[in-house]
Amino acid sequence: MKRIISIFLLLLLLIACQPTPNEPVVVGKDQSKMIEQARREIPEEQRAMPIRERLGVPERLTYSYHKGNLTIEADAKIVVPDGELPIVRAFPTDFSQQTVTDLWNALIGDMPMTAIVYQRAKPEIEQTIEKLLAAIDGGKYTEYGFASEEEAKSAMKALQKMYLEAPDVISGDPADSTLRRGVILDDDGKEVASNTYLYAESQKTGYRFSVSNNTSNTVPIVTASYDEMGRPVGTAVREVGRRAGFTFIKNSEAQAPCFIWGDELSFNDPCPAGIPGTVTVTPQRAKEYAEAFLKDARLDGAYAVRRVFVITDSDATEFAYRIVCTHTVGGCPVLMTGNTGEAENADMDFGEDENDDYAEIWQYEQFWIDVNDSGVYCVQMHQPLAIGDVVTERSYLLPFSEIRKIMEKMMPIIYETEAKNPSGENSDIRYEKRINRVELGLWRVREQNRIDRGLLIPVWAFYANTTETYPEIGYSWQTYLPILLVNAVDGSIIDPQKGY
Repeated sequence: MKRIISIFLLLLLLIACQPTPNEPVVVGKDQSKMIEQARREIPEEQRAMPIRERLGVPERLTYSYHKGNLTIEADAKIVVPDGELPIVRAFPTDFSQQTVTDLWNALIGDMPMTAIVYQRAKPEIEQTIEKLLAAIDGGKYTEYGFASEEEAKSAMKALQKMYLEAPDVISGDPADSTLRRGVILDDDGKEVASNTYLYAESQKTGYRFSVSNNTSNTVPIVTASYDEMGRPVGTAVREVGRRAGFTFIKNSEAQAPCFIWGDELSFNDPCPAGIPGTVTVTPQRAKEYAEAFLKDARLDGAYAVRRVFVITDSDATEFAYRIVCTHTVGGCPVLMTGNTGEAENADMDFGEDENDDYAEIWQYEQFWIDVNDSGVYCVQMHQPLAIGDVVTERSYLLPFSEIRKIMEKMMPIIYETEAKNPSGENSDIRYEKRINRVELGLWRVREQNRIDRGLLIPVWAFYANTTETYPEIGYSWQTYLPILLVNAVDGSIIDPQKGY
């Protein structure tokens, strides 16, 4: 999976090694220049045209490229929004207490829930401190594995720090929708960062509800980690990142979890043939479940249902629908980044430089709702965005004919390296990219070297199923991602790994 993403890191190098492309391909990392281009006047005779007509966008894209072990083909529907595309400022944000309360009311209601504590709570650490203190006073610290009194006292200091960081509650205490505050202390006991969180469950029903908001540190924090007696066992690192997350799930012993993405459907399709009786509702009914949840959780003003996929468990015996929701700005969607919730590519940190262990991280916003015959049973929201001021309400966009030229030029430049091994010879691995959707919408780019502010800009996204086949071992795997992102204003290539 890293191969799929890391190829974008080669882009600038590859451009330098190739004949100089047309101007639109290399313009665009200067956001101020891009905004200036977006503000150009649309010719008067084109202003009343639908955007598809104005840009000359066909209904479908067909394309074929084959060289060595690489195949790129497209027979794809081209999707454009009904209205104009703005440019707006966007910021990472937390789940507010009001949002968490609304989610709780929509999903939990009056159901009794208990707190989950993923670290030792204050009462348990206090008991350990009392035992160790008595052992030190009585000269019996060796009973706890300490070689000297100094070593035991050092552990006592660590336990006191752990106590200050620990939550007050213990697992099993009653829980409600109130966010709790967690702190991170340096090795001297000084607070260096904090965040808010909530973890709750019902063992009776299998419900789980968890929120983890962004941590406040602006530099990486490296602190010592300790065992339950305060003995040092290594170090822990708190990176600088913006990746708040919310998850709700109804666990059921009768149904295995569905996490593998399958085919995309239309909401007008019937229930897919061949799916066992775990799902009998139609995609349209699943959409209605999801939209009712959005309304109940007071999210329908900011988010809209966009796409629907089949998902299944690892044995392909259980099935469900995954409803992908996206932020909408003036009716224009923020495009989805791909099936990054799948287990095998869950480590993809869009916007992170994977060559830097302590790179600042701002992952893309993602929001999906899983539905089966019982209704909504899983909700995941990650990296929520706050929408800021409008930079331009109506962007001047390149005609689709220019976008196609850029696509045809850049696809081989980017992906031919996949068909080579490090020695430059042909690889035995086969790479097939089947583009099945091309969409014009908004994509979040960040300001260079910033993770606290960015822009939503018009972008063409080319989505594809990528299959890697290893003939020698008879193994292949597939993922679904946008394999090319073209800035619709200036034609530059968006690098999803860097986030701009």
